[in-house]
Amino acid sequence: MNIQELNDLDINDVASWPALAKGILIAFICALIGGAGYYALIADSIKKLDQTRQQEVELKSQFEVRAAQASSLNAYRQQMIQLEEMLKTQLKQLPDKTEIAGLLDDISYIATNNGLKLLRINWEPEIRKEFYTELPMRIDISGQYSQLGQFSADIAALPRIVLLGSFTVNKDAGTAGAKEGKEGKANNIIMSVQAKTYRIDPNQKQTKTKGTVKK
Repeated sequence: MNIQELNDLDINDVASWPALAKGILIAFICALIGGAGYYALIADSIKKLDQTRQQEVELKSQFEVRAAQASSLNAYRQQMIQLEEMLKTQLKQLPDKTEIAGLLDDISYIATNNGLKLLRINWEPEIRKEFYTELPMRIDISGQYSQLGQFSADIAALPRIVLLGSFTVNKDAGTAGAKEGKEGKANNIIMSVQAKTYRIDPNQKQTKTKGTVKK
């Protein structure tokens, strides 16, 4: 069948077409139906398959991460237990209400024991935080550099937490013109320092240490 014969075919009289022309037409129609079926059914299924494969990759990645976490769970539990013990130890170093007054006595003793003159020691207004109360105090003492240094070291060694914060240092006008003598008070300085301690009520301590990890 040549091109001229194909041009002479009448689309309205397919029954009279030669067998070869009919075969070509049937093949063309089948190709159209197959293509339409592919896009209608198979293409959508392939898209869903690709999405499923991507989800599979993501799930495998999540599983690997969680498996690694699960393998370290015992180590995490042990760390939590250690942290809770450390927290309990730190909380025990915070003075309770009955120990606050005695803390001033301890600081006064440390000052006089180091040869310092205690000019002032008094509490300042409490500062309430979300989980604790900050208790600032103002301390004014007079003495020499070495004595003030030992005073700070002894404060840090107290069994209760006391932090020395902002401070100012000025020459002691009462001893600035004195000569080094029997009392050794020449060149004394006055240090004004704000010390801080913290208070947590017993019920707050219990709340903060309740979160024990289940074994």
